[in-house]
Amino acid sequence: MNKQEAANKWYDTIMELYGADEFKEKVRQLRVFQRNRIKYSATDIRIPNYLWIARRGGGVSTCINAFAEYLYAENIIEFNGNVKYFEFKLGYTDQGEFFSELTRLNNTIEEIAGFHRYFKGLACLHINEWQDHANEAYFYKVLDYLAIKNDKIKTVFYLDSSNRRMIESIESSISSRMRIETIAFRFPEINELIDYIEKRYFNRQGFSLTKEARDLLSESIEATAKSKQFNGFVTVKQLAKDILYHLLISSIREPDISADTLSGFSKDSAHIKRLKSFVDAKSVIGFGTEEEGSR
Repeated sequence: MNKQEAANKWYDTIMELYGADEFKEKVRQLRVFQRNRIKYSATDIRIPNYLWIARRGGGVSTCINAFAEYLYAENIIEFNGNVKYFEFKLGYTDQGEFFSELTRLNNTIEEIAGFHRYFKGLACLHINEWQDHANEAYFYKVLDYLAIKNDKIKTVFYLDSSNRRMIESIESSISSRMRIETIAFRFPEINELIDYIEKRYFNRQGFSLTKEARDLLSESIEATAKSKQFNGFVTVKQLAKDILYHLLISSIREPDISADTLSGFSKDSAHIKRLKSFVDAKSVIGFGTEEEGSR
């Protein structure tokens, strides 16, 4: 597969994402941008950094992976190092305490540079702990550090918040140091989540959901989503895997999954009660990418 074929593949992957309408529109614009940049020999014009507003569990790792792959295949930014992107949770530090987070960030970047002199690619910074502290000196110190590296590293700041005042404060602080554009991710509706798990998990194994089964799962996911432990796609994937396991240990007679077959996964079932307390122990602050997408 050549780079243009890869670019088309990742473009199509992004266009199939759920709840990423603004993100998809931005990628459409970037496709036009790259064509025009080549046409008019404007290679010195670069893309901005981004502030992503998304709910926890909303598929940010999937989106950042697809975004990095697309930017690489389209030659929109340069990449050097062991990975194309990394995720980093920027922990909050009180003023007056030793600010080790910047050292940790710098060490991470140096490590993933590998044998290259510099790492070039995407940095996805989880900044939730800073949403009430956007005007503090340590936050500006991180922004100054990233601004110096802006010719090599494009930063995607990730924030899980619906507080408009806090979002505007973060936008203002980042904009004082570097160019940014804000992209809001809409968490998928229940019917979209049902479509996702049916295509991603059931259809691939030759199964399909009856209308009654879809209705039952809709009620179960809606009940689970009200839990404080609900972790978006992570929780929904767990439910889909549990259902597949249940199907594979039973005497399967028909490819159509009925509501009766899923009775053990109804909203009041013991299984859903357990799922409500399910907490994903995996931390997405390393260098790896998530193989299972939010498509």
